[in-house]
Amino acid sequence: MVLKQYLGIPNTNEQMTNPVIFKSSYFLRALNSDFNPFTPNILLVDEEHIEFKRRNWHLISEDTESLHFKNITGVTVDSHLFGTTITIKSTGNDPIQIRGFWKKEAAKIKDLCANYIAAYNQKNSNEALSSSLAKAMENRHGNYSVADELTKLKNLLDQKVLSPEEFEEQKRRLLKS
Repeated sequence: MVLKQYLGIPNTNEQMTNPVIFKSSYFLRALNSDFNPFTPNILLVDEEHIEFKRRNWHLISEDTESLHFKNITGVTVDSHLFGTTITIKSTGNDPIQIRGFWKKEAAKIKDLCANYIAAYNQKNSNEALSSSLAKAMENRHGNYSVADELTKLKNLLDQKVLSPEEFEEQKRRLLKS
């Protein structure tokens, strides 16, 4: 619990309402020839996407890049003598390279993103499994056996494909029909 709070990871029971905001260090940006002292690079991470804001090279406006976790394939951190380069890889887009963060901040960002990517992937796989089970239940024809379906669900529970809560929900659906 304390580690989750330190990393800014929400509990699974509560929804995160505000994004976690990371601001780059001027010192580290100056080492990378980014000498604008007034506007740091900002990385916002919430439960659905990552948003990276930086001052454009004209110093007039701000460039924003946003990626949804369903499109992110990986987050890597390349540590240097001073600071890090965070690379966010995605499907269909060029990778986003972010500089100006200290190593501890970069590790937090990577852990936070990895947790959100895993949670998003698990949520989608659970929804797909639940909908396919529901379709199978609706489309049954004469050769349907509640005992067989309960055995299949128990096997999925033993293989850790279903959580105990999902198993109980599917079991209730089977027994009601």
